[in-house]
Amino acid sequence: MSELPFSPRQVVEEIVSLVRVAAEEKGLVLLEDVADNIPVAISGDDGRVRQVLINLMGNAIKFTHQGHVSVRLIPHHQDPEALLFSVTDTGIGIAPEHVDQIFEHFTQADSSITRRYGGTGLGLAISHRLVELMGGRIWVESRLGQGSTFFFTLPSRPVELPPPLVAPLEQANEATTKTLRILVAEDSPDNELRLFASLADAKTWLD
Repeated sequence: MSELPFSPRQVVEEIVSLVRVAAEEKGLVLLEDVADNIPVAISGDDGRVRQVLINLMGNAIKFTHQGHVSVRLIPHHQDPEALLFSVTDTGIGIAPEHVDQIFEHFTQADSSITRRYGGTGLGLAISHRLVELMGGRIWVESRLGQGSTFFFTLPSRPVELPPPLVAPLEQANEATTKTLRILVAEDSPDNELRLFASLADAKTWLD
C-alpha cells in the first residue's frame, strides 16, 4: 500500500464520472454527496480507494433495475480521524441470512443471483481485504427487495497536496497532442467498469 497525498473528493468525482454512462443506460439516477468539511488531501493509497469504490458502485448499478444509486463521503461521526464512504442503491437487496457471508470469497446471496447476473462475488471479498489493509472497516445494511447501503471507513490523515509541476511550453503543447485510444471487447458491463477503473488507476501513474 502506498502512502501518497491525494484528494478524496476528486477520487469520488472521478468514479462517479466513470460509471455515469452505465447508470444512465439503465435509466438510473446517479447521485453524489461530498461534505464540505472533507480534508482537501489525505495520505493513503488512492488507487486502492478507487478499486473499492468501482466495485461497490459497479455492483450497485448491476443489481438495481430502477431508482437511484448514490455515493456519499462525510467525516466519520464517531471517529474524527476517519472518513466514511457509503454507496446506496434501490436494488434487489440482500436477505438477512446472507448479509454476514457477503464479503466471503466466491459468495453471492444465492445461486439464482449468480445465474441471473453472473459473477462470483469475488469483488466484495477483494474490497473487504483492501479496506482492511488500508486500516478501515467495511459493512453493509440491506433490506431484501428494497436496496442496500455499503459503508467503509478510511483513516483521515490530512496533508498538503504538492504544487503542480509546470512543464516548459513546448513539452506542454506536445503533451496535449498525445492521445491514447483503446478498444475494449467485453460483453460484461461489470468487467468493463473494473477495466476502466484499472485504466484510470494506471493514468495516475502515467501522469
